[in-house]
Amino acid sequence: MIAATELRDFVESLKPQSSGDSSSSTSNEEDSENLTVDAVRRRFEEQNGSAMDSVKAGIASILPMLDPPLHTSIFGFDVQRGCVLSRYRGARQLWVQRPDGGMIDCLHIPSKASPLIEGSAPDVGVQNPRNKKAVLYCNPNAGLIEVATGMSLAGGNVASETEGVVNDNCWADFYTNQGFDVYLFNYAGFGRSYGAGFCGAGRRGGEERYIQGAFGRIKRILHGTFCSFQPTPDTLRADGLAVATHILSQMGVESLIIHGESIGGVAASNTGRKLTENSVLRDKVALLICDRTFCNLEAVAQRLVGGWSGYAIRALAPFWSTDVVGDFLATSCPKVVATDSADAIIADSSSLKAGISFCKEIKRSS
Repeated sequence: MIAATELRDFVESLKPQSSGDSSSSTSNEEDSENLTVDAVRRRFEEQNGSAMDSVKAGIASILPMLDPPLHTSIFGFDVQRGCVLSRYRGARQLWVQRPDGGMIDCLHIPSKASPLIEGSAPDVGVQNPRNKKAVLYCNPNAGLIEVATGMSLAGGNVASETEGVVNDNCWADFYTNQGFDVYLFNYAGFGRSYGAGFCGAGRRGGEERYIQGAFGRIKRILHGTFCSFQPTPDTLRADGLAVATHILSQMGVESLIIHGESIGGVAASNTGRKLTENSVLRDKVALLICDRTFCNLEAVAQRLVGGWSGYAIRALAPFWSTDVVGDFLATSCPKVVATDSADAIIADSSSLKAGISFCKEIKRSS
């Protein structure tokens, strides 16, 4: 009896409210008692849509993540990159070859005090600065060269020459004001930087031909899942080392500071280690800075999500190695660790500072 009453109340809730007289309400009650299960289902579908509609809605919400729609706005990374280049006097873009195939997109921002010499692009009359002191900045997570200087809305040294304003809004401004050239780059797989995918094939970001329709969508999803280049911690390290080697061997730099922020510390620490192990380039590495970097990715996940997440990362990515502590300690040059005890992502107990302290304590007690 109770179940029947609940069913009748549920059916009544599906009906639209009417302002009829008492006779109509009485007839509605009689109709509700005569409704079958099929009638209830039909009314429910009218109110909320069919199960197939729900499935379609779920797929439609997932597809844009697997296959992002074609970017049609003019306000993209190309515009932001142009804004960055226009805000720094003498700034230019260059490509660096990856050792395993592909190219790395880099920006060279000269210091304010750099002497100007004739550059490598005489067709456009560019004069590129050369400086023996430089900083290689390794981006943090979700950090691209197009937004590394304040979303392209702040920073720059062009206005300082005409208006006497000295900006210090980002690391690029800080280092250029101190007389250092700054080199920024995108890791392969981000922005326009690309690596070699299946069978060594790879294309620069944004150059892929966009095919409309279901066939094009399926092709992009399958290619992106199984054949395209996939960034890993090892590729971050390789990119940092490739750019640093290019700077020291091709750009005339004699004193290089390697600055890695957050996940950029993975690339920076390994780059410092490899360069200081090279007898030719060892003396050219002036300083390694790991800025708010973690000791390893598992420790970050355990403090941020839960203890089980560290085991999940090892299970899902068994070949990933994010040991920043080992590379940092093995680097034989002046080193600095910067940490933020109030960091919302990298907890103090999972920071590089904590990892180094724990490692040294273990070695001392063993």
